[in-house]
Amino acid sequence: MKGKRYTTEERIRVLREAEGGDETIQVVCRSRQISEQIFHRWKREFGMLEVDQAKR
Repeated sequence: MKGKRYTTEERIRVLREAEGGDETIQVVCRSRQISEQIFHRWKREFGMLEVDQAKR
């Protein structure tokens, strides 16, 4: 079964939600139905980008 497909902008929003919010990474991952491994992969790939930079 294929997983959900997230756009680059959605991935960056998830990263910003986890880093700026009151919730832990585990809670954010559970609410978005992604694994922590996926989260850290996204963080390594998109961690320094902003949403407007990703659109370019």
